[in-house]
Parts: sequence; structure tokens; C-alpha cells
Amino acid sequence: MELKYKPEELTRLPRSVIYESGKVKLIDQRLLPREFKVIELTTVDEVARAIVTMQVRGAPAIGAAAAFGLALYAETTKAKTKDEFMDGFYAAYDKLKNTRPTAVNLFWALNRVKKLVEEHREDSLDEIKHLIVEEAQKIADEDVEANLRMGHYGAEVLPEGNVLTHCNAGSLATVHLGTVGAVLRVMHKEGTLKLLWVDETRPVLQGARLSAWEYHYDGIPLKLISDNMAGFVMQQGKVDAIIVGADRIVANGDFANKIGTYTLAVLAKEHGIPFFTVAPLSTIDMSLKSGKEIPIEERSKEEVLTCGGCRIAPDVDVYNPAFDVTPHKYLTGIITDRGVVYPPFERNLKRLFKRE
Repeated sequence: MELKYKPEELTRLPRSVIYESGKVKLIDQRLLPREFKVIELTTVDEVARAIVTMQVRGAPAIGAAAAFGLALYAETTKAKTKDEFMDGFYAAYDKLKNTRPTAVNLFWALNRVKKLVEEHREDSLDEIKHLIVEEAQKIADEDVEANLRMGHYGAEVLPEGNVLTHCNAGSLATVHLGTVGAVLRVMHKEGTLKLLWVDETRPVLQGARLSAWEYHYDGIPLKLISDNMAGFVMQQGKVDAIIVGADRIVANGDFANKIGTYTLAVLAKEHGIPFFTVAPLSTIDMSLKSGKEIPIEERSKEEVLTCGGCRIAPDVDVYNPAFDVTPHKYLTGIITDRGVVYPPFERNLKRLFKRE
């Protein structure tokens, strides 16, 4: 496919996570929209904590941050022998792997670096360190390229008009541009996106705090709504398509995304609205047959009992799954960096990987 635009033509935002001079630098997403701050992480523990606490979030951004965490270990370790180095490497790998369970990009990125290290076990220690840093940077650069391709593929298939999105799958959730964000930015550039509806996305408000902030920053016309307004907006005929990200897509096309996505999918079906998810190949987990096998992270009850640091409910029991699973029957298509996949997903996702 011909790529008509470069990343810098689609957004004014910088990369959300980078690695340079022995530091992982990322936009602290917990502070937005009140404050834009780039923090510098100098240890694997700090990178792991940033992932757990959602200073960095979004499946592709988590994957890149984790890979950079291994690069950070490689460049800062005091290990003097290869055995010492490998012991520390596996400890760093395990620490990063155990941060969040649902987003498959985390494991994909870490395993990619680990596989490379194991394939070059006989190389010199300096060569192995160099390979780790180089591979982590490749993962980040490839994410930007993948997002750009998804943006062009998605803009070709989404109808002109008003689009609704949920959570944040924009530039902040990836290294740059976003998955959903790239599609929206290409549509905006071409004048086919008339209005963006942004769900606030309780309980952590990634839609209100992050999506509304970054798309407004780039001049995309939008309206923010609370989550329970989405169905009424659809009923009024004000939504022409729905587009969301994904944290894990499995072999039959079922996918996990931010809690509330399943609700939108059912409503979209009822109202005859096209419903797409957007994700790179690294988000597709062909080892799982259906969405029932996807591990769903449950987070602290304080996320539900408070909002913006203020308590909004008594100290009662809370159920707080961070993600839900949308069955493939509700999907119009899956926009990937290798093209758009339509039903039957089980067959066509296999074909997509055969073309790799």
C-alpha cells in the first residue's frame, strides 16, 4: 500500500516512550491532562513500576517500554561475566513479564529480545549488550511504521462521518501515532472524519484524560461523553462507525480491550453500525483459540471508589476487571499493519500470518 503521509504530518506529539543515554524516557500518563511531564527511568524496577502503575499504558507502548527495560539492564548492569549477566537478564525479564497479564505485546516484545539473546549466547558480552539495545530500538521503530500502515488501511475502509472510540489507543498508547489514533489522524488529514465521539472510559478515564487531550491537541474535532451516553448517541443516528484498540486478539477473532468495549459492540450490532478493532500483528495471539482463554487483569478497588483522588463511594466491595472480551461475531473487521481482516476470522487470520 502507498503511504501518503509521514508521522510528523499527522501529529505534533513526540514519541511517548524512547530510550537514550541509559535512560527510558516516557510521558507520565497519570498526570495528564493537568500536566505534561516526561519522566526518566534508570532501573528495571522503575520501568516495571511504571507499567504496573500505568505511567505508561497501552499494549504497544507497554511492549516497547519493557524492551527498553531490558536495554536499560544491558547498559547499566555491573555484571562482569556472561553467566552473571545472563542471571541478571533473566531476573529483569521475569520482573517485567509479571507486570500486567492481559496485553500480549508485553510478552511478545520481551520474548523477542530473549530469543535473540539466546541465539547469540556464544557472542561476546559486549556484542550481546549491543544486540539487546538495537533490538529494543527496532521494536519501537517498527511500532511507528506499523501504526502508519494501519492508519492508511483503516482510513480506506471506515465510512466518512462521525466515529466513536473508547479508552485510548492513540499516540500515548503506542510509541507514536496510535493504532486507532493513526486511523483517526489520517481520516482527519483527508477530511473524512467529521466528528470524533470520545467515551470517558471509567474507572481510570483514559478517554477523558488521554484521548480527548491528545486529539484536541492535534486539532481533531471531538465531543466527550460519559460511557453511559454512547447507546443514546447511536440511537440518535450520530455515529457512523466505532473503532477501538485491542490488548489481545486470539485465533478466532475474539479480542480483549478496555472494559466497556463489549457493551459498545453489542450496541453497534443493534444499531447496524460498523465496528472495527485496530492492532498490529504483535497483538494477535494465535496460541489461544477463543477469548475465554484470555487472562483478565483485575485492578485495585480504589480505582472505582475514587475519581481524580477524591472518594466517590463508601468503602464497599468492588469488582474491577480492567478489560472485557468481545466475541468475534460483533466485529466488522480487524485493521492490522498487514491489511484489513474480515470474517471468517479464524481462517483469514491464519492466512494473514502465512503471508508474513
